[in-house]
Amino acid sequence: MDISRVDPAGVGLELAELLVAVDGASMAAAGLPIPTEPGPSRMTSLHYGNGGRPLDALWVAGSLEAPLAWATLELPTRDNLGAAMVRGVVRPEHRRAGIGRELLRAATGLARERGRTALHAGAWEGTDGVGFLEAQGFSSTGQQRYTVRRLDLHEDLARVERLRAEAAAGAADYELVRLREPAPDDLVPGLVALHEAINDAPADAGQEPDVWDAARVREYDAAMARRHQTTYRVLARHLPSGAWAGMTLLCVDEFAPSVAFQEDTNVVRAHRGHRLGLLLKCDLQQWIAAERPEVGSTQTWNATDNHHMIAVNERLGCEVVAHHVGFRRAV
Repeated sequence: MDISRVDPAGVGLELAELLVAVDGASMAAAGLPIPTEPGPSRMTSLHYGNGGRPLDALWVAGSLEAPLAWATLELPTRDNLGAAMVRGVVRPEHRRAGIGRELLRAATGLARERGRTALHAGAWEGTDGVGFLEAQGFSSTGQQRYTVRRLDLHEDLARVERLRAEAAAGAADYELVRLREPAPDDLVPGLVALHEAINDAPADAGQEPDVWDAARVREYDAAMARRHQTTYRVLARHLPSGAWAGMTLLCVDEFAPSVAFQEDTNVVRAHRGHRLGLLLKCDLQQWIAAERPEVGSTQTWNATDNHHMIAVNERLGCEVVAHHVGFRRAV
């Protein structure tokens, strides 16, 4: 079996489309209702990641004209510097032939070469990926299990209005600010604190907090723009003090806008207890439904022990569509 290492920054649209086809075959075989990203989205995510730089490595099994499997390695550069994130998919009809094991061997070797000590991976619950990772020495102990939920943005906007009014009654001292795409310079310092507020959420054992500064906010916004991901943020500001209190963030993939992706929803600890999480998400839903009618639904991931946010999403009408399990092993 030929395995080629490919520069992620040099992946063109044709290869990206073929890699996505591997994903599509895997999702179909597993019966998972998770949409695969289109080729242009895969290409730009390989080129820019979430911070404006390419992923660290890509391996393709089979020929580049007819891939049977692929794997990527991402090495954090700001925090969790001992970690390496590996992802991969093998076409269902080519599993149990050692392909996944060889791809993992290549990724592990590069992680070791770069001084990393822990490999992180994940698999959809109930799929072959769980058994494969366990057989390769990975453990889910201490790692998060996530529930993937989907929200129909147009199903019951009257209910959203009622929920918004309910939440607003407890947040009279706050105003909401809508921000589309990259943040202006005067808002960047506030966004640093709002992004860092996610560090209170449940996390994997041993995971270090994300460290945000102005450069990281700008890098994230620039990367999303290069990937044709339009960002929509709703921010909450405490009127008496002027302090930024909360944020919810949504990304619309302009290559496939029908399903948008909910990123962080954070409320600063000092401002919790005022229904801001529900208020922020209601306003975001109303905004997207009005401005982007082609966006039919949003997809969000919640750690299964993040009970507060799960309660918010259930009140909004989110439906569970899949479960994902995190895994880790020493390099």
